[in-house]
Amino acid sequence: MTAEVTTTGSDAIGDDGVDRVEQAWARERPDIDVSSVGIVTRIWRIARHLERERVERLAELGTDRVTLDVLAMLRRAGKPYRMTAGRLSEAALITPGGISNRLDKLERSGLVKRSFHPKDRRRVDVQLTRKGVKLVDEVVSDIMDHESRLLDILAGDDQAELRRLLKILLAQFEDPAVGLETD
Repeated sequence: MTAEVTTTGSDAIGDDGVDRVEQAWARERPDIDVSSVGIVTRIWRIARHLERERVERLAELGTDRVTLDVLAMLRRAGKPYRMTAGRLSEAALITPGGISNRLDKLERSGLVKRSFHPKDRRRVDVQLTRKGVKLVDEVVSDIMDHESRLLDILAGDDQAELRRLLKILLAQFEDPAVGLETD
């Protein structure tokens, strides 16, 4: 099967490095469909750029992704901003030992407090402190504003269409409910 490589969406801005990679593969392997390169490689590269932007912005705000992940899960749980350590571990997709280490750091910083459940001492409840709520609210507000500005290059309708298409693509890899527990 010969693949015809087109760059209709990017023609207005000219070829980029991904177009050149796709064209080279089409030239060298005309027997295979290489059109996925134009989508998958761009998603992968954009993800790296967005991750770097977020890491740098979080560092400027004096925090990191690990801290934000846990605090944001608790904040999104709603008042009283509490979850069990086990549920946090499941939602963050990390081991109970890993969540325990994170919670130790957050508790020492005064951002969360842990307590044993009154009826089951094996269950540890984790709750945001006022300081934790204040930090996560400030950081999330700043991050959302910063990332919205990054997307301003796309018109509102284009953003809505991109969101719709990415949702379809992501659904083949994960349960739609999974995204509710993480950033």
